[in-house]
Amino acid sequence: MFARGETLKDNESVPNKTHLQKEMFLLQKETSFLEKPLFEFVPHYYGPFSRDLEEETVTLVISGKVNDSDGYFLTKEGYKEAHKLWKQLTPAQIRALIRIKEDYNRISTEELLDYVYNKYKKYTTKSALMLDNILENFHKYAVENNITEEFIIEAFDKVRHPVNEDSN
Repeated sequence: MFARGETLKDNESVPNKTHLQKEMFLLQKETSFLEKPLFEFVPHYYGPFSRDLEEETVTLVISGKVNDSDGYFLTKEGYKEAHKLWKQLTPAQIRALIRIKEDYNRISTEELLDYVYNKYKKYTTKSALMLDNILENFHKYAVENNITEEFIIEAFDKVRHPVNEDSN
């Protein structure tokens, strides 16, 4: 969060939770920021997701170091702590953080998801946005709940041609 983005100002807000998750994922995948990954990412509803990153973000918000009211950005207290950590980074690590934030923070969530989904397909196996996953989950739900094809056709027909009960 401390790194500058498109505005070239430190502490530029990360737009939303999805951006935060994907930018951290891309930091680990597309740079040599750390020798070993800081967070484990798994396939989830919107692509790669880290529960540890989610928990750490919530902890930072609760502790008053991160504000999540309009995206995610450091509070005064969080900024001071992050600045101390920033000074301990190598020039290569600083470049990696800035590159990721400049490249991905400025694009829409949809564009970011498209990029991640196209480049890292193995993280989309549980995605709620992938048509194959939607159809598979719908099929499982229908089987588990004894929903027949006839029932679905009848339901759609009722929606398209509602019966006006007042005219009967």
